[in-house]
Amino acid sequence: MIDRIPTVLFKTCFIALLLSGIFSGSLAQEGGVVTLTGKVTDAKTGKPLPFANVFINNSSIGTNADENGNYRLTNLSIGNLEMGVSFLGYETIKQTLRFEQPGIKTVMFKLKEGMELQGVTVYARKNKKREKNLKIITRELLGNSPFSKSCKIMNPEVLRISEDDNGHLGAQTTNPLIIENHALGYRIFQDLDDFDYYQGKVYYGGSTRFELLIPKDSIQKRAWRTNQKIAYQGSLKHLLASMVSDSLQEQGFKVYQVIPDSMRRFNTVRSINGTNVLANHLHNRIEAVRGMRLIKPGELVTERYMVSKTQLEVFFTKKRGRSPYSDMSYAYTQITLPQGYIVITPQGWVVMPMGFEIAGDLGNDRFSSLLPADWKRDGE
Repeated sequence: MIDRIPTVLFKTCFIALLLSGIFSGSLAQEGGVVTLTGKVTDAKTGKPLPFANVFINNSSIGTNADENGNYRLTNLSIGNLEMGVSFLGYETIKQTLRFEQPGIKTVMFKLKEGMELQGVTVYARKNKKREKNLKIITRELLGNSPFSKSCKIMNPEVLRISEDDNGHLGAQTTNPLIIENHALGYRIFQDLDDFDYYQGKVYYGGSTRFELLIPKDSIQKRAWRTNQKIAYQGSLKHLLASMVSDSLQEQGFKVYQVIPDSMRRFNTVRSINGTNVLANHLHNRIEAVRGMRLIKPGELVTERYMVSKTQLEVFFTKKRGRSPYSDMSYAYTQITLPQGYIVITPQGWVVMPMGFEIAGDLGNDRFSSLLPADWKRDGE
């Protein structure tokens, strides 16, 4: 039996809302482009909402509606788009669209006026209890990457913090939470629909909009680009893109797939002298797999299926970390696909998560190391 290391486990809503996105550029050229037009209105009165934000969730792709509530987004790729629409004083909405043919598409968005948030005990004003809980929320949202000290929540007053009798710490936002990341060069607008922290595990979800910060000079611009490349290394996007290109080993990843019980050589795996080593588990509990074995063609040229009926154990050998195996002390992640597959893009972003779960090193990614969906490597 393998001893499980402490991890953070994300449920479906976080993965779906935080990781799903859409790409333009090379994908658009490959599969044709979509132009999205429409209008943003008040759901009750039908009146236009001027200058509303219309954006692709988890990306820097977006626009503002005009004074009549009309919007237009161009050069989007076919496939899944998770749209986010926000307007001050109204509930931000998220809507997943799927386009299988290029062309001009029209979608109307109707927003409802914001309602009072519900909670057991809500802390809105500054006090010691709120400050203590705010530190926890800030830590869990920003993470502990080397870039976290360069990140700041600019408007913590929009957080409505609650606690229940069972010890769950919750939070929601009345307006988008603004996070400035001066390590990567982004301003992030996060509508926090749900946040729950309990016994060291955190679950959260909402719509995410990236805005590029303006560098003060060319030196800062180069520094941001360098840090972005560092954030990409060993990330989920990096892992999935390496699977698609069948270059896991070259990119520093080792991926093992759990062997089904019916196909194992032995029923149990024993450690030697109380030490759990990876070599003991090969061929009777897990086996090494290449990216080409896990990736299948999707319905569209902009999609791929990542398929695995059993859990994956992933090591990133360019980063030291905690692992259940004494002979593999690298950054370690477990990936579980409850439906047996997820849908991704060739560039490595999840567009249909199907409830997949991540625990371990990649489960600790937070806003301090998060790149927008439309971020591109050199040459893309």
